[in-house]
Amino acid sequence: MALVYTGIAIANTLVMATRDRAREFATVRLAGATRRQVLGLVGIEAVLVTCVGVLLAAVVTAVTAAGARHGLADLAPSVPVAVPWLPLGAIILACLATAVLASLVPAALLLRRPPAELAGVRE
Repeated sequence: MALVYTGIAIANTLVMATRDRAREFATVRLAGATRRQVLGLVGIEAVLVTCVGVLLAAVVTAVTAAGARHGLADLAPSVPVAVPWLPLGAIILACLATAVLASLVPAALLLRRPPAELAGVRE
């Protein structure tokens, strides 16, 4: 259940952030970029942000696990650390897919409009 809420939070944040970047997309389009180039940029940004998030989560988790292991060393000195790689990989892939889709879909919908309209130019 927590993963569903996390997925919704990721999607909601990225949809709002992408919508707020309409003028930025218009500027890039007016500078000569194609829709495909802008969507590629948005997709790469989503992947990079997800990778940074995974890296930060791994560091925090490692520090927390090391602290807990050190704190409990007197009570249970020989407890092995088991990392569930398959579920972790599935969670990372789900977050990555959510981030990419929640960024690309609103960006693609925004880029359907003419760049001048996205920039807020009124005739």
